[in-house]
Amino acid sequence: MKRYFALIVSFLFIIGMSGCSIGQSGIDGLISAPKLTEKQSEIHQALTKHVGSDISLKYPKSGDNRSAFVVANIDNEPSEEAIVFFQYTNPEKDTGTVMVEILDQNSDGDWLSVYEFPGAGPVVDQIEIKNLGSDDKPSIIIGYSTLNLEDKQFQIYSYSEGQMSSIYTDKYSIMHIIDSDGKGHNDIITISTDSETGMSSASLLRSNSGKIVSVDNIKMTSGTSAYVSSAIGKTADGSSALFVDSTKSTGIIQTEVVSYSYEKLQNPMVTFSNRLMKRTSRPSRYISKDIDKDSVIEIPKIQSAPGYEDYDDSEENKQFLTVWNVYKDSYSLEEKYTGYYKLSDGYAFMFPDKWKGKVTVKTDEVTGETVFYKYNKNLSESTFELLRINVADSDEINNYNKRGYIAVRFSDQIAYVAKISNSDDVLGIDFDTIKNNLFLTD
Repeated sequence: MKRYFALIVSFLFIIGMSGCSIGQSGIDGLISAPKLTEKQSEIHQALTKHVGSDISLKYPKSGDNRSAFVVANIDNEPSEEAIVFFQYTNPEKDTGTVMVEILDQNSDGDWLSVYEFPGAGPVVDQIEIKNLGSDDKPSIIIGYSTLNLEDKQFQIYSYSEGQMSSIYTDKYSIMHIIDSDGKGHNDIITISTDSETGMSSASLLRSNSGKIVSVDNIKMTSGTSAYVSSAIGKTADGSSALFVDSTKSTGIIQTEVVSYSYEKLQNPMVTFSNRLMKRTSRPSRYISKDIDKDSVIEIPKIQSAPGYEDYDDSEENKQFLTVWNVYKDSYSLEEKYTGYYKLSDGYAFMFPDKWKGKVTVKTDEVTGETVFYKYNKNLSESTFELLRINVADSDEINNYNKRGYIAVRFSDQIAYVAKISNSDDVLGIDFDTIKNNLFLTD
């Protein structure tokens, strides 16, 4: 019970730190809004002085900026500006869309409202403030959506002399900022779906002397029912790419890799779908991510742990290993790690090379711990224990230490503990190996 309470506390802490709020269609009515910082309170007071107090703050649903208050220098003048998202709660003032307020500081440091305009939807999906291309002034990119978060469009604004001007607008399902060619300039990459044909495509947008132009467009694979995750990261060769996880009509997840090379957008998963795309197929919840924090995105693929090959995949006690592959620009997927990924506990333990094909995994029915055994012909004969991993409340560390466990990782109030059972065996490992090979995934 303590552990689940700690997880709830951690979740609330993350919400508060990120400025994340859940709107009318989500968690908004379940928890209070994040506490404002001193600067945010000053901006909020200036805002309500200008527009009145009958407002509710609106928080972006995705992206790196999750606060209703975004403070940045958006016009290259010495002082910063504040962008605030809100909606009128007074029915006479409410237009049904989110309102965007720009505030600036005067010479005394006081915040003053200087510009207000209605957004392009009732929900703020994301906001990015970046210099695009070789522009010397940042662009403000705001994505809006309907309440069900399905229909999205983004607008690119330029702010100058107290005026916000919209210079580009388009629909999207996914939008990211990317240094597509490695030259240090930001572009925009989007995934959008044609409402009539149901086909999706990726587009690369670039700023040319302040004008947004489409550089290239490429098809995505067919049969996608929903996009579940996306990330900008590196391929194994060091190129920037967009990694997109989608749910197919069959219910499985597959990954596409969209990059820009040879002056064109590339999606090898379309060109080599049978050889590459099928190799990324796996059950839901297995999301592509930079699991070891080296900027390279790893794509998971599951396989039966030794001894479980004849088990039905739906059997509750079947154990899987996860192979983490990386994409290379030579149109190939290469294994980077193989290990045990426990989604429910938020960690992945990568097997040392000497374990591959020689170690299996079971769950201790009494303690719930994950136990790794030397594999010997079948599961019933695989009883030589090598390692135990468990997740515990951090205040229980002393009790675990007395039983030979060592804390390997901490996440807020949660500790990841491990106990080596037979270090002298040829397959035995030390705690340095465990620390180097255990990654937190949440």
